[in-house]
Amino acid sequence: MPLPFSLEQTGPTTLLVKRGFAAPPARVWRAMTDPALVLQWMGMPDHPITKAEIDLREGGAYRYEWRMPEGGIIGVSGTFRVLEQPGKIVQTELFDEDWTDGETVVTTLLEPVEAGTRASVTIEYRSEQGLHMALQSGMDEGMSSTYDQLDALLAS
Repeated sequence: MPLPFSLEQTGPTTLLVKRGFAAPPARVWRAMTDPALVLQWMGMPDHPITKAEIDLREGGAYRYEWRMPEGGIIGVSGTFRVLEQPGKIVQTELFDEDWTDGETVVTTLLEPVEAGTRASVTIEYRSEQGLHMALQSGMDEGMSSTYDQLDALLAS
């Protein structure tokens, strides 16, 4: 059984998310970086993902958009700082409506384990206020749900 979803605050402006997947790191990497695959797992029933654009190179940009229940669009953009296939992604992240108090830095590590892959995602906010705003958004439920969908995609 893969490692269950967990989210903990590890510093005043830092969150650590962990989740296991029953697939090798190369498959998890591909599902996280191939736009066609991202479109299959990153949305939720009440706000499906409608856009996944990824220029997968260091310095390359990405853009994701979701349709919200009330009809609006929420979007996030960023730049890839480090890409070490299949084990490490460092990227910036900034939502169109800046509810996290500025750009965040997200470091994703994909480590091989006996059951498949352990993903460790460190999210560094610019301020304590930004971290608290993120926590109040329900991000834990959203991330857990989308990672469940990623798990299902990897199993198919």
